[in-house]
Amino acid sequence: MPSGIMTDVAATLAGGVVGCLLGSRMTGRWKTLLNNILAIAAIVMGIVLILRVHTLSAAVLTLVIGAVIGEALQLENRVNAGVSTLTKRLMRGAEANEAYLAQVSTVIILFCFGGTGWYGALYEGMTGDGSILVTKAILDGVTACIFATILGKIVPCLCVVQVSVYLILFAAAGLVAPYITPEMIADFSAVGGIVTLTAGLRLGKIKTDIQVLNLLPGLPLAFVISALWTALVG
Repeated sequence: MPSGIMTDVAATLAGGVVGCLLGSRMTGRWKTLLNNILAIAAIVMGIVLILRVHTLSAAVLTLVIGAVIGEALQLENRVNAGVSTLTKRLMRGAEANEAYLAQVSTVIILFCFGGTGWYGALYEGMTGDGSILVTKAILDGVTACIFATILGKIVPCLCVVQVSVYLILFAAAGLVAPYITPEMIADFSAVGGIVTLTAGLRLGKIKTDIQVLNLLPGLPLAFVISALWTALVG
């Protein structure tokens, strides 16, 4: 059993539950403050991941191709439709407005599709070392608590998506480990950082017209494009 993955998911779930219990006691002023802090945190996390890049051109090309695929699939619209349906069930018919959906999109990226989480799951699958995700669990627990005070029951429910994504990566890691290079991981982290940075800009209402979830197809493509770029260009 992957200890790092289980620890991270358990921390996210625990933080989400605590946040749901505290949410009703928080005023709008505090929720706005926490939302802004999380936007800044996402931006900073994105910058840190981008700085790991090996080949910037490969990362940018990956992002462009991923965005085209995501747009063609209307990925964000499909996810938002599912979130709206889930919100109605959890909140007894309440509608999910645009601001709420933007916040949920950011949570999905941070918890389920962030560069650090994917790297941690792949690393544990390849080496058996879950220390990266154990460290990440501290941040995720606190972050989940804060987001849950704002968004409610949807946050702990996302743990199902988180554990599913991480376990798939864990299982796949053993198959692809012989072909993954440090350069590919660096470019993958950079693409994840760009997506995380974009989510932070949207959450902070700095750039609100970007459909962040449509960028996600670039994450798995990062490995392939990074390898091809290195082989062809060097």
